[in-house]
Amino acid sequence: MARPHAPMTTDNSLSTVRAESWADLQELVTAEMWMPHIGRHRSPFVFRGVPSQDHTLETSIKRFVGESGKWKLESLLLRNFHQYAVSEIEEPDSVWHLLSIAEHYGLPTRLLDWSFSPLVATYFAVRDGDTAHDGAVWAVDYRQLHDTLPEHYHRVLERTETDMLDVHLLSNATLESDAEAADAADEAPMRDLNDVSRLDDLWSERWGVDADEAADDQYVVFFRPPAIDDRIANQSAVFSFQSDPRLALDRWLEDRPDCYRKIVIPGERKLEFRDKLDQMNVNHRTLFPDLEGLTTWLKQYYQPQG
Repeated sequence: MARPHAPMTTDNSLSTVRAESWADLQELVTAEMWMPHIGRHRSPFVFRGVPSQDHTLETSIKRFVGESGKWKLESLLLRNFHQYAVSEIEEPDSVWHLLSIAEHYGLPTRLLDWSFSPLVATYFAVRDGDTAHDGAVWAVDYRQLHDTLPEHYHRVLERTETDMLDVHLLSNATLESDAEAADAADEAPMRDLNDVSRLDDLWSERWGVDADEAADDQYVVFFRPPAIDDRIANQSAVFSFQSDPRLALDRWLEDRPDCYRKIVIPGERKLEFRDKLDQMNVNHRTLFPDLEGLTTWLKQYYQPQG
């Protein structure tokens, strides 16, 4: 797909570009938004900001398991979260709902946080004000990646005439896939695969780590999380789910250069960009609408420079 002109590339990949100015950044994050078939500007990208361009797109469960190889910890953590959080949360509608809540509150999962808003992602790339390190905004074309999803996801997307899944649509796709497998085996489905009480069975059958899994079978799903609190809405949140938690998404995307753009933000521009985002009401106070968000914003706003 066509790429906008960029001031310079940071490596030999045309998918990595550098925003040397605020104007460059605006051009890069709003590129390819025009949708002629509907006559509207609607971006096919979701965005993730990181404070250092060297940060990999590894999931928290991948970092948690590390080199131990103990991937069964993933479902164990989630099952125990469900057990002990019962007094704090309503009963989840599905395993997808439970997974979203767990990710939101910091449990290691195979989800990654994204945003529909490029400005929100830019804030997360510059909020630390660390001028010694370049930040980056990842822009991923979820529509292209969804074209390669297994068929049961496609059917749900087509029926609902949408390009983005949510927890309810993911549940429908999961149940349809289970029904197909049962029909192929000439058996009746034995259980509801969204039953969180059978989490270990669901995880091992659907998303357990298979050392022999071919790279071609790996996929990434993007979905809207439920509106757990105001942070989800204010940050225009999106989650990605990986069929294989061992993936480092940045390395996986290298084989799909037409599906992403990595926009590097020079360290010396971080404070400038953060101030300009603040003027546009994109700051810690609005993205984290609680007292912690307020105090962080006040410290950023009034911190002496120089």
